[in-house]
Parts: sequence; structure tokens; C-alpha cells
Amino acid sequence: MASSSNTLAEVLLSRRVQEMVLNGEQPVSLYICRDEKDAQNAPISLLAPIPIIDLSVLSSSRPEEELQKLKSALCCWGCFQAINHGIPSSFLDEIQQVTREFFRQSMEEKKKYSKGVVEEMEGYGGDPSPEQGQFLDWQDRLFLTVYPHNLRVPKFWPQNPQSFSQILENYTCKMRMVTKLVSKSMAKSLHLEENCFLEQFGEGATLQARFNHYPCCQRPDIVLGLKPHSDGTGYTIILQDIEGLQILQNQQWLTVPTVPNALFILMGDQMEIMTNGIFKSPVHRVTTNKEKVRTSIAVFYTPDKNKEIGPQDGLVNEERPRLFKHVKDYEIIHWEHYQRGMRALHTAEV
Repeated sequence: MASSSNTLAEVLLSRRVQEMVLNGEQPVSLYICRDEKDAQNAPISLLAPIPIIDLSVLSSSRPEEELQKLKSALCCWGCFQAINHGIPSSFLDEIQQVTREFFRQSMEEKKKYSKGVVEEMEGYGGDPSPEQGQFLDWQDRLFLTVYPHNLRVPKFWPQNPQSFSQILENYTCKMRMVTKLVSKSMAKSLHLEENCFLEQFGEGATLQARFNHYPCCQRPDIVLGLKPHSDGTGYTIILQDIEGLQILQNQQWLTVPTVPNALFILMGDQMEIMTNGIFKSPVHRVTTNKEKVRTSIAVFYTPDKNKEIGPQDGLVNEERPRLFKHVKDYEIIHWEHYQRGMRALHTAEV
């Protein structure tokens, strides 16, 4: 029998946060992540000095210095701001605008692409109902598998705005180019054969796009847009319009600054496994904002389903023994732990 709190969570998730805000409703208890006393004592978040990496230099004839910067960024921070990635700023504006247009549509139009409440990931709505005791996120999202094509679920692809599908198709092509360059550059920064990570990801590596809408919240001190977690991906590419994303560094939450036209690239657990713990998969979260609506687009790059991944041979030696075993379908294990508010990386440790 379902618990009363889980039943309430399913009722709330069957609605939309955006709808609640339009109706003037305040966050109920299941959205509250901490009490007011803790909120009053919370330190002010500082801007994180996230390293900036020039992708055009990584693909140049003399990338050595930039490769060293990339390695340092991923060892220390597990993330970086990618500039000069080859995607025109006008196109980035387009995909951000079409995302906003989708969420501005009537609830009736958006609900044509609604997902199930309990388990289904694909589609429009909130994340599946978490386990008892976990708070809900103050956001709505549209989640779509975009590559490979045979894994797409067409019924969830919006017909309105009319330009949505074509813009997303173009963005998918550009993301594939970025993942190829970044994966090769990460390998070269570690003095490995440049295709070794691409081979671990496999030809059927998936790209999944998550369009996030964080409505205004009257209690940003006690409500989060997205709970703390690390990603179960290889890595994630994020396009954000305003600040709100935070990473945990040395037990302190630091805000990721917005860099014009930059892509924020964040390592997931599977990249930490492949690099034998050299690159870090940072814990992160999203805060809410009392005055501004925030939108972001996250593209998750994940190894081919049923493909086993593990520490790259060249990164295991006497000085650095094997930290992780080979795993398959890690994202499933990760999701089970995420629903309980836990990390899953320890399950892959030797």
C-alpha cells in the first residue's frame, strides 16, 4: 500500500509547478527541503571560478596548453565553461527562445506531451515520484531522447512551437560534434589514445535533452529547483540563461556564473569511473528565484545501453591502483539511488 506522503507526491506531480504558481499557490511541505532556522544560517553562495576552456584551441595544431588547462579543470572541479565551440550565438538564442515559447503555451497544449507520474521519464511533467521522505523539485521539464534516432519517442516531441523539432534536430547535430571533440580532448589531456573514451561510449551512445523550466518561487530560502545529486551520465552539456546552478566544492555551495554563449560541461559518474577517479563528478543542485523565471537545456551524453565501461587501462598502475570495477547500465543503478536521495558511485568501487 502506498504511503500517504507518496500518494500526495503523486497528486502534486500530476499537476504542474507552473500551474500552481499561476494559481497563486505557495509551496506545500513536500517541496520544502530545509527548515527556516537552517535557511537563516546558510552562508551566502559565492560565484565559482569555473575554468574557461577554448574549444577552438583544443582542435588547433598547438593545443598542449589548453589540454593541460582542461585536465586541471576536470581534476579539480569536474566541470568547465566551453567557449568558441562553433555554435553561433544566434542559434543558441533560438533554442533558448523556442524553449521559453514551449513553456509559455497553455497547460492544455503542453499536457498533450505529458508523461506518467510514477515511473516514466520521457515527456513533459516532473521527474517520477521519489521514494518516501524525499522532497519534490520546484520545476517542470520536457525530457526527450534525441539520439540515436531509433530510441526517440515521437509522441512526446512537441508540434508547437512549429520550429521546435527542427531546431532540436539541429542542436542534436551540434551536440554530437561537441561530444566528439570533448571526448577526444579529454583522452589527449591524459596522454591516452584520442578515441579511447569514444570507444567506451560506443556507437550507440545516447543523447537525451532535458528542457528545464523553474518558475518563480516565493520561498527560495527553503525550496530547491533541483535536489543535490551527481549525474549518472558520461557527462552533461548545459545551456543556462540566468544563474541558479550550484556545485558543491569543499563542502560549500558555489554558484556557476553565466558566461555569454558558453556551454557548461559537467562530468558525470561514468566519466569518473572511466578515468579511474582522476576526473571528478561534482554534486550539484539548482536554487529557486523569487523574481525571475529560469530556463536551461541539459544534454546528457551516456554510454550505449548494455555496453560495459570501466577504468581506462592506461590510467591503472602501481601508483594509481584500480578504484572502480567494470559496470554496465550504471545509469539504472544511479537512478535507483537518486530516488532515495543517495549517490551511487560507491556501488562501482572495487
